[in-house]
Amino acid sequence: MPDTLQKPPLRATISWILYDFANTAYSMNIVTLYFATWITMDLGQNDSLFTLLNSLSMIPVALTMPVLGDWSDYKGKKLLSLFVLTLVCILGVLSLGLIGFLDSLDKLIPLICVVFIISNYSYQGGLVFYNALMPSVSTTRTIGRVSGYGTALGYFGAVAGLIVARLFVEGHFFGVSVPYINAGGSKAAFLPTAILFLVFAIPIFIFVKEPALRATEDSFWRIKESYGKVTRTLFDTKKYPGLLRFLFGRLLYEDSMQTVIMIMGLYLQKVVGFTLGETQIFLMLVIPFAIIGSALCGILTDHYGPHKMLIGVIIIWICTLVGVLLSSGKDIFWLWGGIVGALLGSTQTAARPLLISLVPQHKLGEFFGLYSLSGKVAAVIGPLVWSIVIFGFSGFGVVVKYKAAVISLTLIMAASLFVLIKVPDLHKKIKSGQVLY
Repeated sequence: MPDTLQKPPLRATISWILYDFANTAYSMNIVTLYFATWITMDLGQNDSLFTLLNSLSMIPVALTMPVLGDWSDYKGKKLLSLFVLTLVCILGVLSLGLIGFLDSLDKLIPLICVVFIISNYSYQGGLVFYNALMPSVSTTRTIGRVSGYGTALGYFGAVAGLIVARLFVEGHFFGVSVPYINAGGSKAAFLPTAILFLVFAIPIFIFVKEPALRATEDSFWRIKESYGKVTRTLFDTKKYPGLLRFLFGRLLYEDSMQTVIMIMGLYLQKVVGFTLGETQIFLMLVIPFAIIGSALCGILTDHYGPHKMLIGVIIIWICTLVGVLLSSGKDIFWLWGGIVGALLGSTQTAARPLLISLVPQHKLGEFFGLYSLSGKVAAVIGPLVWSIVIFGFSGFGVVVKYKAAVISLTLIMAASLFVLIKVPDLHKKIKSGQVLY
């Protein structure tokens, strides 16, 4: 990573952070809570359908984002790519909201599935270009904090999303109601979530500027050559030491972490015995810990380096999953929820700067495409592993099959620790101002 010390405009940094606020509201309301609840509990579909849909939306992300990231580097179109995908995601959520109020929803299940896949593809794909813009809004000495503040404010977005959604889902928020807003059930969360995403996503497209595009002799981008180049880059361990190991380690920990995010709401309701209302409260109370964890991890990342911080976070993840396995009562899960919240924010806070430290800045679109590839492959494999374990232990009852699935996640997280330990720690060189690429 180059020695980028020129401080970007504050409005650009704030706008970049606000986008995290916007898209995390989508992640919490749609991916984690209301879509899963709506399609499994309200529409009576099998639990595995939601995880299958999520996997199906991740496969095209994994296949397309590395080369689209390379295209965005080549053409200087990261903001344009982010804009298009953001718009498609918002329109998809709006469509789900409108479909939800139609009659004969049983006949519309295939349409609902397709709309969710397109919307979630756009959300996940947009993260590639959003992350690649990070050096445009930070310096080598502040990148950890900017990453952490973005993640932290993102969880404020999750709180805002849950509050707004609950007003429409329940008709009130802890007794506080708004005139003309009535309880509409889980499906009523989609429209307000889409509007919230739209409002807070707008500033990044106004105030953030991409760095100047490098001049090239050949301005014609070829998709076939791009796939070949991405493949060579991935396996060129001499040119980019530690990159392949980091991406594989990320695949493993994301495999576990993304599955935790997806099944958290269902696990609390089916295993621990939480009601939907208690689950909503739980998720809202988890978020302050995510905010604190993200901000603190960002500060520590700038001080100790992203490699040390990510290793520490993974170790705590393993201990926490073991704690969840050994726990049964509701009360202790409030503690585990706080720790998981802090870990969810901290993992991304440390991981993004670690990738940026390993690769050249002018190719961040391509490399964050590979970063996305590892995450999305994990998002496909993780739910499938979870579903296979759940199916394999289905004859032993709900509690046993879910705890067996958590054991599989713990083992995968431990494997990621083994892989990541040997990733190069370049923090001191970068902090001292050395230009590595």
